[in-house]
Amino acid sequence: MEFSTTQPKIAAIAYQPVLKKSAFVAGLAIFGVFNTLAGIISLVSAIILFSDASMPSLASAMLTDAAYKLSLGALIIASSRAFTKGKFLSIWLYAGSILLDSLYNLITGYPLNYIFIGFGLLLIWQILKFRNELELK
Repeated sequence: MEFSTTQPKIAAIAYQPVLKKSAFVAGLAIFGVFNTLAGIISLVSAIILFSDASMPSLASAMLTDAAYKLSLGALIIASSRAFTKGKFLSIWLYAGSILLDSLYNLITGYPLNYIFIGFGLLLIWQILKFRNELELK
């Protein structure tokens, strides 16, 4: 008995973007909000430690960390809003957030966040590759 299929062969499908525009914008906005919330929590903790004055060096480190997280969250949220409006500036803002994260980690002596860098470069590559389909200006 010979096996055969009656279904025709599937033609090659044109390559589609991995993410839809709305899912990408929502993901960026949520990531930015979480960074901003982490910055606010660090800021409140630093203020509490400053008022207690038991560990001033820890408080100053937390204050620096809060400023970093707030600025990173602002960059990511601004990138998300620019992407919503179809601006090519969104790529530069997100690349700036990757650069800010890498510089902060190098300056403070923390290890580089390779997941954030890799995911960010993947998203930037995805946006650049499909900028015509995503209607970026």
